[in-house]
Amino acid sequence: MLIGITGNIGSGKSTVSKFLSDAGYKVFNADEIGKKVLLRGQKGYDAVLEKFGRQILTEKGEIDTKRLASIVFSDKKKLEELTSITHPLIVEEIESIKTAYRNQIVFVEAAVLVEYGWQRLFDFIVTVFAYRGQRLLRASKKFGLKEAIRRDSFQLPYREKLKYSDFLICNTKDMLHLRNQILSLIHYLEELRKCE
Repeated sequence: MLIGITGNIGSGKSTVSKFLSDAGYKVFNADEIGKKVLLRGQKGYDAVLEKFGRQILTEKGEIDTKRLASIVFSDKKKLEELTSITHPLIVEEIESIKTAYRNQIVFVEAAVLVEYGWQRLFDFIVTVFAYRGQRLLRASKKFGLKEAIRRDSFQLPYREKLKYSDFLICNTKDMLHLRNQILSLIHYLEELRKCE
């Protein structure tokens, strides 16, 4: 059973993912898969290098994903060019995960799951919700406020994401509240798996 975890920047997707991982579940991250497909020798490396030039390389010849992100998150056309290369490769990886772990409950964290139509890949979708002010405060600690706002602008509003969601986790209170929701989700999914 493949479960997608989505939500906007700073919503707490990674916190939910860490809890699930600590509980013994396999959790993959679409951003990490995206970085993996850009490694030298992987399918995305040459195509991205051809599109964006050698300026995105580190001294060791690897793609500097932070430098690449600064380029694409300042220009929607360049972001579309990058995703046209990487997203088919990420989808391919997610499909491989689904096949490899078909008898287990497995999670994939993907902020842009709905934005790019990946919902068809998953058996269920969990959306992690937090209010915009909470999200931007959390994300600004990692990216700075200006960058957090800019990245948030690339994501769909929750009213759109929720149309595709099977489960909602509200990350608007304390960690105990969040933990209890995750435990309820796990219990429900385990009961579903028994019925298969």
